[in-house]
Amino acid sequence: MSTLILVFAKTPVLGTVKTRLAKSLGSEKTLWVYKALLKQTDNVLQKAWSDVVVFYTGDSPSAFETCFQNFQKRKQEGKDLGERMESAFNWGFSQGYAKIVLIGTDLWNLHLGLLEGAFSALDATEVVFGPAKDGGYYLLGLKEPHPELFKNKIWSGPKVLKDSILDLKTKSIALLEEKSDIDLYKDLVLHLDLLTQLNEHFDEREN
Repeated sequence: MSTLILVFAKTPVLGTVKTRLAKSLGSEKTLWVYKALLKQTDNVLQKAWSDVVVFYTGDSPSAFETCFQNFQKRKQEGKDLGERMESAFNWGFSQGYAKIVLIGTDLWNLHLGLLEGAFSALDATEVVFGPAKDGGYYLLGLKEPHPELFKNKIWSGPKVLKDSILDLKTKSIALLEEKSDIDLYKDLVLHLDLLTQLNEHFDEREN
């Protein structure tokens, strides 16, 4: 059974990534954090047995530099996040994939077992969510289109997951472990190893 991982990523350009984090951290340090997240995501995906396609926004995908070199890259299409996700899933299903999992690049503690668990859950359920602590989700897994998931949502709001589950009243759903996306400084400080690496990098530059 063919499986596909869709990765939603923004090209790493100063001043354009993680703007909420940048309000606390500044653009330069925020870009460093974002590149670290990209590298972590890439390291995990290199070990995956599924096909991987990176759907990107922003500048040319050459801005990813050494990240995602082995993966096909396609530009996201749609007016909002819902339309862009739906378009990516529809493309994947049109290619003949039986199970598709979509992730972003905001999880420092992403690991292969998480992705494998999502695909395994799809054997017995129709939809898999990875709940995020902010009320959204960091992962969505499908084995057929569910267009209702991508409409009438406030994508940056705290009820995205709740509203999505309500859309699927008659469907079987699996929930993975709850995790925290790194969108704000309070999220970053939950990952002391990443924060330490950030501080050491900029301390070395100043000395």
